[in-house]
Amino acid sequence: MTLEEVKAFLEANQDKDEVKSFISGFITLEKVKSLVNENPEFKSWFDSERDKHLQKGLEKWKSNNLQKLIDEEIKRRYPEKDEKDIEIAKLRAEFEKMKAEALRKDLTNKALKIAQERGLPTEIIDFFVGEDERTTTDNLMKLERVFNEAVNNIVQQRLKGTYQPPKETETQTRVFTKDDLKNMTEEEINKYWGKFKIQY
Repeated sequence: MTLEEVKAFLEANQDKDEVKSFISGFITLEKVKSLVNENPEFKSWFDSERDKHLQKGLEKWKSNNLQKLIDEEIKRRYPEKDEKDIEIAKLRAEFEKMKAEALRKDLTNKALKIAQERGLPTEIIDFFVGEDERTTTDNLMKLERVFNEAVNNIVQQRLKGTYQPPKETETQTRVFTKDDLKNMTEEEINKYWGKFKIQY
């Protein structure tokens, strides 16, 4: 009997108890381990089968458990709010906004009153209104100190005779007499054209 005939016989009778018993004598756990470790083709087939079973098990686990775990994690991170909680949060935000606007208006009125009492410029009061009454008052006190220092410096310079008024800029209108115009070159007249008045 040839090897092919033996193979054909075993395949044809593989369900019979005698054949199973005969074949099981050749296949032991030690022989399988040896084949996996020593035969590259057998190892490759064995790894492939193992990966298939692992993948199948993983897919089954995912379908049974993963979505539940994801849902639980989402609920833990982002707890659900019902419509009532959302409406309360909106109302609370609107109330806080109205409260802040009312406080700002109140602080602005107090700041204007202080500025008028102390002779400070009221046009720039909005820049000095703070988050509460104390910071607003502190800001106005700083403004008053700086403003008064600037005014005092100008007064002192005038009293000493060292005050020099700011130089006129080119955008300011200059006054010229007819004699001034006669002595000006054409270039100078062009330079001041539209920026001078003639004094008669």
